[in-house]
Amino acid sequence: MLFARFMREVAGAGASVGAALDETRPRLTWGFRKVFERLDRMANELRRDRSRPKLAQAITLYHLVIEASLAQPGQHFIEEGLTRRDLLPGFREGIGHVARDEQRHIAFGVKMIADLVREDPDCEPAIAELLREILTFTLAVFVPPDWDERYVTSFGFTLEDIYTQGAEAIEGRLRAAGLDPLTMRLGLPFDMPPAARARRGLALLRAGYLGAPNGGVKPDREVTAMLFDGLRRQIDASVAPGATIQWDFSDAEPWHLRIARDWAPTTVAPGRVENPDLTFHCRFGDWVDIAAGRTEPWRALLYGRVRPTGKLRMLLRAPKLFG
Repeated sequence: MLFARFMREVAGAGASVGAALDETRPRLTWGFRKVFERLDRMANELRRDRSRPKLAQAITLYHLVIEASLAQPGQHFIEEGLTRRDLLPGFREGIGHVARDEQRHIAFGVKMIADLVREDPDCEPAIAELLREILTFTLAVFVPPDWDERYVTSFGFTLEDIYTQGAEAIEGRLRAAGLDPLTMRLGLPFDMPPAARARRGLALLRAGYLGAPNGGVKPDREVTAMLFDGLRRQIDASVAPGATIQWDFSDAEPWHLRIARDWAPTTVAPGRVENPDLTFHCRFGDWVDIAAGRTEPWRALLYGRVRPTGKLRMLLRAPKLFG
């Protein structure tokens, strides 16, 4: 009721919760829409699938992603920003109560996930699968209109501050639940400090490699290296140890990946490799759209936007290889 009253009496948005939601919907970011569309689908999936792994995915999405890494950082910066300027004391107090309530929800989610993973080993890979799908969308939730950072700096913070707290939150809650994000193949550099992860995410967003479609992506070598480093971290080397993958872009320099084998780690680099086991032929922007979750891989294959060639066994293993 706090937010409904604020929207009605302060923002002047609608006489009911439904009306306020209708009025704010055009202002929602692409990332926000994608995250909550996934939440809607998750509710439907739970009705059909009552298994522990599906429940673990749902708890992760709502309590760890939406509440811990999105809602809490946003509430924290609103409350602290208003406190600094001594504005809206009633709303500040209400936000404080909401934040404490959120903390109880998050603690429940962490405990529930720990219990589910202990009871069923299939829960951990299910959680990792969900996170690989959703984290590219969560990065785009806080992108301000036209990248006007005054929407954030007016509260006395930077976008990097918010993204850093979100990065700290998701890592901390996963570890509290007994999960090691370094081994979950999430594509994120959890071996880096949260602030470094925040800067990387913002660089990918600003370049158009993640986030809302922007009508075309101009290749940037430094940001492309970040993109392929994320792919390297996501690869399941056990599916095709020692294999090589080539990206043959029609409008950008090629990249290749060598999958780990024995003592050699998985590596990525620009350039071509001789006799690759699998080659993806496409425009650079089409591959970026897949990486950003803007295009589903099967759709890109169906319409010929991505054309794989190579050994049959590699073609068949590709879905498992990329998680």
